[in-house]
Amino acid sequence: MSDSGDQLLMPIVEVPGDGRLETARSDELSTYRSTEDSEGDASPAEHEQEETNKSSSTRRKRKPKVRNGHHGIDMTPPDKLLRKAEKKARQYTEDKKINKAIKELIRCTALARIVYRDGHWKLAEAYANLAQGYFDLKGYAPQAQYHAENAKTIMLSGVQTSSSYQDKASIMKVLITIYHILGRAQTKLKKYPEADQSLQRAEKIATERGKLPSVTSDECDETDIKIAISLGRLHARQQKFASATTYFEKAKDLIEQSQGDDSIDLIPVYQDLGRVEQSKGKHANHERAIEMYLQAHSVAGANYSEGTVELADTAQALATAYSNTGDPDGETSAESYLNECLATYQSIHGPDHPQTLEIQDELARLMVRTEREEEALSLLRSTIASKREVYGEFSDEVADTYKLMGSVHLSRGDMEKALKSLKKCYLIQSTAYGENHKKAKETQQTIDILMANPAVASSVPKTKKEEMQSRPRFNTIVNRSGNVGGYMPQL
Repeated sequence: MSDSGDQLLMPIVEVPGDGRLETARSDELSTYRSTEDSEGDASPAEHEQEETNKSSSTRRKRKPKVRNGHHGIDMTPPDKLLRKAEKKARQYTEDKKINKAIKELIRCTALARIVYRDGHWKLAEAYANLAQGYFDLKGYAPQAQYHAENAKTIMLSGVQTSSSYQDKASIMKVLITIYHILGRAQTKLKKYPEADQSLQRAEKIATERGKLPSVTSDECDETDIKIAISLGRLHARQQKFASATTYFEKAKDLIEQSQGDDSIDLIPVYQDLGRVEQSKGKHANHERAIEMYLQAHSVAGANYSEGTVELADTAQALATAYSNTGDPDGETSAESYLNECLATYQSIHGPDHPQTLEIQDELARLMVRTEREEEALSLLRSTIASKREVYGEFSDEVADTYKLMGSVHLSRGDMEKALKSLKKCYLIQSTAYGENHKKAKETQQTIDILMANPAVASSVPKTKKEEMQSRPRFNTIVNRSGNVGGYMPQL
């Protein structure tokens, strides 16, 4: 390894075996040997009787003893519990049982501390896996950053290991994971300089790790692809579109070389390339962007059958790309793909599902853009009951639906219906956030503008609160300009 790589890591020292583990193993071995000796001294009849007792005991599954309401103590060694927890975490992750996977990853950190003690790189690996679980499974950037920082502190405090190439490769892999997760979490938290520094370190360590003889080219490609995608997304957020495109192209080429032209890993890369192209504003090349989204949809079609969620997801992204062009032909293509998505989501998830409702909202906006207001209003009205069921009565989704309906009514010149929809929107926003919230204030300002028109104000019945506000103020002072009671003094 080069000098720069050694400086980037930490001093690696030899460490003898764990004394406690060795003592435990020697005691276990001595017990096993003494058992063998006692079996050898026993008579054949005694040996046969003992084998019979063993076989009968194995056939019967004994229930754990319960004394005073407490179960017996589990004497399973912690290293076996650690391997079991790691296996469960991988299985729960594959099955998308997120909460159970996180629970097992947390258990791994506790067991790794018991088995390897503080300061060991295996403990840092457990923290890195927990950070990755929080980010990939739950999208929790603050928690991911916190646990990755813990892992980083352990690794940089002086890792103890042997000097074999295999151990060096494992340690450097943990470091790459730590800096990679740190960079992704910092990107999401908009800490762009720190994110760039973390990802650059991950890239540098990956280059040094690739020089070790125990590391295969496939491992190097997999690591380089992940880091290139993360750097591309970071630069895209910073609006450095040229460098972002370079990183995404690098990732695309590596995936095609190692996995082929129809790899499902190409789908997010093609979509990232299209997203970057459309983010250029007036300099955007929409034809190239749509070409990238079409490539992603084509790869999905080669790997997934018709009517699957994965194929519908790429169709939705393609529909959004067509809508962003602002072209009538693009809107027609977008509507076709949105209808395809809607049919798939309704057949798989049913009508009361967030993805189904999201597609219906997109279709309603498309209808408004293409001047089909009546169809849009009909579609929006049909989704209100489902949104109340899915999101709740006083949710943003329900309020936004009423606000969009109010906007459509305004565009058609129907002030009375617009006012009714906006008042329902304001009721939800003021109840959920309070009257002084930004959203509630903006809606109230629109309502006030409409109510300033006497014709509109008279056609809409006032609420009790509005009636109380319009009443004249009560005055406790009596006018004394005249004589009370009508008494006229005699002159």
